[in-house]
Amino acid sequence: MKKIILTSLLGLAIVISCEKKQEANTENDQPKTEEHATSEEHSENIKLELNNGAKWTMNAEMKPYINEMEKQVNAYKLEDGDFKLLGKSLSETNDQLIKSCTIKGTPHDVLHAWLMPHMELIDHLKKSENREDANRIVGELKESMEKYHQFFD
Repeated sequence: MKKIILTSLLGLAIVISCEKKQEANTENDQPKTEEHATSEEHSENIKLELNNGAKWTMNAEMKPYINEMEKQVNAYKLEDGDFKLLGKSLSETNDQLIKSCTIKGTPHDVLHAWLMPHMELIDHLKKSENREDANRIVGELKESMEKYHQFFD
């Protein structure tokens, strides 16, 4: 039950953050279509998939935070790394990623199909009580970053 509530709260935070950023971004203002309105709902039916066989383009504002998260995960030492500090750092970087969200429509939804499970892993890492669990989660975070690179450039 806690996992469902936490996931819902994180999703809501992302939606609110992205919507505020989109409202502020007047350069790309377009009339809302039914398709656009649906994409803002972050449908759970959206799958992580390529864009007609090609990777989705990630906006320049978000790339530094993605790169920073990957750098943090890769720098972690399984033998003696501070997994609590890593969890905190990843969470802070992820917050910045969310604040930088300016993409819209299907690319936005597909990104969230990757981001939601990634955020859950970060949350699990922050709650880890021992190195064995933390190291397993760090391995899953590395796999998540590889998955990101499969679908986004």
